[in-house]
Amino acid sequence: MINAIKNFFKGYVDFSGRSTRPDYWWIWLANIILSIPFYMVYASAMANPDSEAAIMALGLIGFVYLIFSLALFLPGIALTVRRLRDAGFHWALIFVAFIPFVGGIALMVLLAMPSKD
Repeated sequence: MINAIKNFFKGYVDFSGRSTRPDYWWIWLANIILSIPFYMVYASAMANPDSEAAIMALGLIGFVYLIFSLALFLPGIALTVRRLRDAGFHWALIFVAFIPFVGGIALMVLLAMPSKD
């Protein structure tokens, strides 16, 4: 997992290389784990909407989450493009995610395909 994170930040804007399945899915898992505290604070604030402290915490955590998301947006796209290339698909298939209802699932299936030589 540590090597996948190192490779992720090493290829911050490298759209030309290739990324293996473990490199992609370890980063995906790490992003989910790092997002859990944000969701917990959000749920806490929504469960107690009359508390001023909860709403202020929600605003602060929202700002931190925005910075977190913006910092990982471009490297996440680069990683997805490299993973599609490694699976033998054209990079433009990243736009499959915009198809309503099934696009995200279809892209996830493409990203889960084994590497091609």
